[in-house]
Amino acid sequence: MKACVLFLLLHVIISTSYSQGLPQHLRWKLHPQGVLAVQGAGISTPGFPDQDWLLAIVPGTVFYSYVKAGREKDPDYADNIYKVDQQKYNQPFWYRTEFPHLSVKTGQHVWLQFNGINKYAEIYCNGKHLGNLHGHMQRGSYDITPLLKANGSNAIAVLVSPPRYDPDHGHGLANWESPTYICSGSWDWMPAVPGLNSGITDTVALRITGAVHLSDPWIRTDMQDTNAATIHIATQVTNTAPTAVTGKLQAVINPGNITITKNITLAPGSNQEINLPAAQLRHPHLWWPNGYGDQFLYTCKVSFTSGETITQQFGIRKVTADTTALHGPMRVYVNDVPILLKGGNWGMSDYMLKVRDQDYDTRIRLHQAMNFNMIRNWTGEVTDEAFYKYCDKYGIMVWDDFWLNNMGGIDSLAMFKDNVIEKLKKFRNHPSIVIWCGANEGIPGGDAHGAISNVITAAIHTYDGGSRLYLPRSNAGVANPNFSIHGDSRNLSGSGIWANVDPKTYFTDPHNGYLFSVNSWGLRSELGMATFVNPESFKKFMPQAYWVPPTPEDVKSKDNMWARHFFSTDGALGGGADPVKYIHDINKSYGQANSLEDFCKKAQLLNLETMKAMFEAWNDHMWNDASGMLIWMSQSAYPSMIWQTYDYYYDLTGAYFGAKSACEPVHIQWNPATDTIKVINNRPIALKNLTAKMRIFNSDGKPVSKYSRHVSIDAAPVSATAVFRLMPDTADLSAVYFIRLQLFNAAGGLVAENTYMAGKTYLDYTALNTLPHIGRNLVISTPVAAKNKMAYTISNNSTTTAAVGVRVQLVDNNGHQILPALISDAYFTLMQGEKKQVLVDVDPELLKNGYKLVAKAYND
Repeated sequence: MKACVLFLLLHVIISTSYSQGLPQHLRWKLHPQGVLAVQGAGISTPGFPDQDWLLAIVPGTVFYSYVKAGREKDPDYADNIYKVDQQKYNQPFWYRTEFPHLSVKTGQHVWLQFNGINKYAEIYCNGKHLGNLHGHMQRGSYDITPLLKANGSNAIAVLVSPPRYDPDHGHGLANWESPTYICSGSWDWMPAVPGLNSGITDTVALRITGAVHLSDPWIRTDMQDTNAATIHIATQVTNTAPTAVTGKLQAVINPGNITITKNITLAPGSNQEINLPAAQLRHPHLWWPNGYGDQFLYTCKVSFTSGETITQQFGIRKVTADTTALHGPMRVYVNDVPILLKGGNWGMSDYMLKVRDQDYDTRIRLHQAMNFNMIRNWTGEVTDEAFYKYCDKYGIMVWDDFWLNNMGGIDSLAMFKDNVIEKLKKFRNHPSIVIWCGANEGIPGGDAHGAISNVITAAIHTYDGGSRLYLPRSNAGVANPNFSIHGDSRNLSGSGIWANVDPKTYFTDPHNGYLFSVNSWGLRSELGMATFVNPESFKKFMPQAYWVPPTPEDVKSKDNMWARHFFSTDGALGGGADPVKYIHDINKSYGQANSLEDFCKKAQLLNLETMKAMFEAWNDHMWNDASGMLIWMSQSAYPSMIWQTYDYYYDLTGAYFGAKSACEPVHIQWNPATDTIKVINNRPIALKNLTAKMRIFNSDGKPVSKYSRHVSIDAAPVSATAVFRLMPDTADLSAVYFIRLQLFNAAGGLVAENTYMAGKTYLDYTALNTLPHIGRNLVISTPVAAKNKMAYTISNNSTTTAAVGVRVQLVDNNGHQILPALISDAYFTLMQGEKKQVLVDVDPELLKNGYKLVAKAYND
């Protein structure tokens, strides 16, 4: 019979294809070990009294279970998480559940499977100790058939112990307790989490099989070019029978109905990896990064004669790199096309690990919508299958770190090795993973040829075939001849800075004055800035006493609420984002804020222009001395005012739209340092007969005709093409003016549009504060349906002013934001008489309390 999987997810046991079904009222529960006299054998006995135990979240953590049950104050708000009794959670906890009688046929086996527990686990079933798990990636599969009760319920108990974190004696999570979620002990962007995110952190399943069962399918493709692929398929085959079993192992790939078979004989009690004959596929459908093509996925069904079947999706793509084309910096190719890497670092999906399953859909879609093509899984903090699944779906390449920072050794090399192997086996079929990385800002263990490095590289060769790129460290050169890339220290261009600078500086000085970055744009793994949120989000996590504009004096303290949410000069509390400079730059460019709302709207314009400049600087130097840049960071794991694009609540900041504009596949942009206008083509095809246009508008929203330019051009594939320069004369321009760049195709269709705000005095935009109010002259149409989205038209009907920095958001009938909502554009500027269509993509379930689009300009 086919394998049948019963997933124990969240609070309920969910039955999948199991004829008896399982009651939906069953729950995981948990209780601290310290006050229990009974041990695992007794706790895992059916009927054990657990009425006073806490309902648990599985997958999840101990601490989040208590938060969800209302036993702790909202840890997102104010300084609540800093007041939690850490010792209450930094101890072992018992998890417990029961499931009903299972009718198992002769020859069938029931397997209890764990996909991840942080960090140490002792597992029991019906009074019997099954085994231990060590490390948050390690999986366990236990044959519990002999233990099942002939009648009545069965019980499972798991003792989960946290990492042994000892900050008072220099025993930190990074790296001593690796493998684990190393930032759970706090980092400069999230607080320490009580219990260090210990818990049953991945799925638990019951699986019914025959005597022979299959696991860990591995589909790997080799490509000399993109016209053909050699497909290698292997799977683990276990024979639990006391006698040898002979049968046919078969794989069927679709589309194409490609069938591969092999007759095998399995020794009694054996467990081995079986390789099927290689298959040749001509003209395969390819998986492409976002912006370069489709994300095509094949399905492979592997089966054995007994009826056991497993299904695995995979993608076909060729990943290579070199350091010769750019004379040093590493350039990555997918399907033989050079890819300008554009994306962001993820520290964690959520600081309490509460992001699960479809929660990733929104987050990855937002990255797709920003035109990103890569996410770096910083120090491997994300361990969820769903993360990779949605990266596959939306074309987001993954740069995947292991669990090491640039300091210290590890407690157990054997445990680390086991977890490296498990990570590779769990995720190696995902086409989105293109880079494995040994450590953050340091070589594993400090030695490129040391024990930790050797464990990683040997495991990659054995369990992933070396078909992806490997980087020993995240911010400096690669020197390992056993892998695809080798060369000098210029392969990667460092990391940092993490604070905003003058936009011109991104174009002229790649060093930016920070020690980790070299004098090269190259491939930069981290570059960041503070990113203040909008007032609606700010008021969700900051007490009302702080609803005021921040001052440099406020953020120099490490003892107030600003610091608790990482807007501080303290190095451990977001100091790398330099909030003092950020505040000074806002005040200097836009004027002193008179309210929180005023500060927030000014911050969004700084966010937009600075983030856009970061990516456009790499566009400007594309293939001359730039091959990619990842911002620090692209999403928020904890409510804060730094290092994010969308915020903790999914509100889209100015940084989101700055990145979205700069990273679009075909783009036109201005270099403020040289006044050069360039067309950026990230398509793998040439673009012919384009027309690039420039117009300049004064702050009243009227064009100044003397500055208009247009030119016909062709754009080579994946290239940056200079088209003309901005005229230096500004005599006829207002104190603040606007540069409008547009790109049209041969048929006159708009391909790209980009607008910049400029000042006759560089970066002085204070004249915006004297513009006429736009008021009712900013008009929003009723929505119409457009490709499963709502389309609104926003018009500037003023005859006196431009509508500057128009923020757009969807709200309900009570004026509350509807989030998440993907909005096509915001913080844009409309000249007199201009109109703009804005598309909104939102789950219809979120519209039950009514909805409307609201738009507000800077000069409202």
